[in-house]
Amino acid sequence: MQEPPLVLYHGPDATAVTERWDRRRRPFDLRGLSAADDVRDALAEDDVDCLVCAGGEDVLAVADDAQASVPGLQVVVFGRGDIDAATALEHGAAHFVDVGEDDPVETLDALQSVVEQHHSRRRDRTMLDSLLENIPLSVYFKDHDSRHVEVSDEMPSASGNPYIESPDGCRYHTPEDVVGLTDFDLYPPELAESATADDQRVIESEEPVVDQVEHTHGSVVNGTYVATSKAPWYDEQGNVVGLVGVTRDISERKQYEHQLERQNGRLERFAGVLSHDLRNPLEVAQGHLRLAREDRDPEHFDAIERSLDRMDELVEDVLTLARQGGTVTEPDAVAVATAARDAWNVVDSGDATLVVDADLVVMADPSRLAQLFENLFRNALEHAADRPDALTITVADLREAHGFLVADDGVGIPEDEREGIFDAGFSTTEDGTGLGLNIVRTVADAHGWHVTVTESDGGGACFKFGNVHTPES
Repeated sequence: MQEPPLVLYHGPDATAVTERWDRRRRPFDLRGLSAADDVRDALAEDDVDCLVCAGGEDVLAVADDAQASVPGLQVVVFGRGDIDAATALEHGAAHFVDVGEDDPVETLDALQSVVEQHHSRRRDRTMLDSLLENIPLSVYFKDHDSRHVEVSDEMPSASGNPYIESPDGCRYHTPEDVVGLTDFDLYPPELAESATADDQRVIESEEPVVDQVEHTHGSVVNGTYVATSKAPWYDEQGNVVGLVGVTRDISERKQYEHQLERQNGRLERFAGVLSHDLRNPLEVAQGHLRLAREDRDPEHFDAIERSLDRMDELVEDVLTLARQGGTVTEPDAVAVATAARDAWNVVDSGDATLVVDADLVVMADPSRLAQLFENLFRNALEHAADRPDALTITVADLREAHGFLVADDGVGIPEDEREGIFDAGFSTTEDGTGLGLNIVRTVADAHGWHVTVTESDGGGACFKFGNVHTPES
């Protein structure tokens, strides 16, 4: 059971005040001490919550000595016409009360009021400390200048790292490191400007901000997202002195939302394929089947077979697209060169040539990476302008960043068409499914990679994959 707070009362009437106090049965232990030496001994031996100095020639000396012995001790001075508030506060008193001369009732009332106020503040401080030390959220108080006054233990590690790393390379590990700093000391300028503008709006308008979502760093799909709420911080007189904020990491929720968006997108694409792309070859096959029943011409059976092959190809691509959509959560270390050569071996490449100049090892799902290369290779071969035997496809490391490229020396992709080539259904050939490059982008998204298309050195298409993770990154 927790011990009640201990209050020391020092003054010439210590004995009488203590006796009267005991009869009031308040939830505090009051110990009356007339001698300054007794006060000094009690402070050294006991956990004292508060010291009340109530008159006497040595009242200020006792107050000074107590604060020197126990830094941070709450000292209250009672005046009896022999001392004023300014003098008491100059000597470090937290409170001053003028109780008049030798009025025991007024003294007791003042003592009870002061002790209860102090205990209430102490309890509030304990509650706040418990909140800041134990709640698994980033909680902080800022003053009018958006300077951190108090922060929770979780705040420096809220970004997922055990510290905050500032733009100039300084690392802040503890709440004590952060107190006194602004967001400009801690975060990139753009993020700091936005956060500080929000701070000032909350302070000036006294209107809270609730669950404002911010993308702090990383990719849109797999980056870090936080939700921040801020409200005005008022003092005891009701004046706004700053703000209190709470920030929580919602990256997992946002990743799940992005995953749902991708799944919904795939469902829409599947519906489009089933309702349109599959219906066309099906209608062609049904038409030729009716004609074949009438005249038995073998050409009709050839047309039916082509339509069935087309439908089979579409179904296979739709199934591949469905399997490749989920986010890769357990990647393996895969050599880009090995994956590219393995994919080339299962593609009908004719006399086309594959050149591999890649040393990069990436963290990826081996099966999905194989599908990516296979679809890129088939796309290049199908668009080789009736000269697939002359085609050369190159797989190489990106020189400017972690990543790789797949380039060919074919006809290339017109610049005005590059933005839409990854959309489902986009194809420049009559027999294309329009899903091959969509599968490529889906695989890249599942790994958190960026994919762009430019013109290769040979005038063909060049697909670049960035933001690629390696075993060392």
